[in-house]
Amino acid sequence: MSDMSGPTLTLRTPPRYGRRAVWSALAALGLFGLSFCIDAAAANQVGYSEMPAIWARYLAAVALYYAAICSFRWLRHRPKASKGI
Repeated sequence: MSDMSGPTLTLRTPPRYGRRAVWSALAALGLFGLSFCIDAAAANQVGYSEMPAIWARYLAAVALYYAAICSFRWLRHRPKASKGI
């Protein structure tokens, strides 16, 4: 049996929750703005459907939810400032 406790190299990269939160929030804002553009374009059509705009708002809500989760994990696991000189 080997004395090694575990592998030193892994394929998993360290999580970057702050960047994920920012990019996800930007995606949410972009999708939310896109949904209003879709509504304005669809209003000029005969027999238009609101489903594409609803799906864009749904995806924006999912991206915003993911941004909230990532920001919570980032704030929770943030290294504390050392007290010293």
